[in-house]
Amino acid sequence: MNHTDYPAGASVWQELEARSADGLAEFYAAVLGWELRRVSETAGVFLRSGTVVAGLRVDPQLDPSRAGWRTYLGAEDLDAATDRAVTAGARVIQRGKQLAVPGNAVELVDPFGALFGLAVLPPGVAVPPSPELGRLSLTDPTNHDVEKQLEFQRSLFPGQASEPVDPPIHFFRDADGTALRGTNEVEPALREMLPPHWLPWFNVADQAQATAAATRAGGRVNTQDNVLSFGRWGVVVDPSGADFKVLQLTVPAL
Repeated sequence: MNHTDYPAGASVWQELEARSADGLAEFYAAVLGWELRRVSETAGVFLRSGTVVAGLRVDPQLDPSRAGWRTYLGAEDLDAATDRAVTAGARVIQRGKQLAVPGNAVELVDPFGALFGLAVLPPGVAVPPSPELGRLSLTDPTNHDVEKQLEFQRSLFPGQASEPVDPPIHFFRDADGTALRGTNEVEPALREMLPPHWLPWFNVADQAQATAAATRAGGRVNTQDNVLSFGRWGVVVDPSGADFKVLQLTVPAL
């Protein structure tokens, strides 16, 4: 790998883009056990037990359609990965995207209209998927046609195989079997109100407690008590309007 300590194609950085940080420190402390440390008026990092787990960018002029969690996939060669994404139908939004941590990043919109990013991060900076509490468990691009999304993902990182887990959920894994990212499909009945998006999953000890904490801390719950072969999950929305999954793993690892 090229100056990295993570497998290419893994979700290696999550950053929340918001118009305001109001209520976020209290919300993420209650739901994920995070501490928000502001490094400037426009940037900050979230920590869990003293370790950085995600970033924050604040822009009062941010277009509401751009607000939310942004996923960055690790690349060995950023230019080559970006070229593959564009060839497969993605569009570059911004090269040299500034993150809350050191690294080189590109922001794109996938062929289905969902924002995501690619990044090359220095050793020790990446936050790859982990089963640890309060850490990113997985990210899945969720759209209206899982087969087309799978085709795009295979073009983005050639040679990485996918497997159905709980259809329509699929996982991409590395050679050691570690889950790098997922792919999902929005139910037909929800497609008018739920556009394609990339959704991070964060690990919690108890999904029911996490969703209850989200409500008490000024957020809301979109869905809860959903069962998969590897865990229970819900989707919560923070005070800035960003949504994410809270996942209670019922197996040791994905």
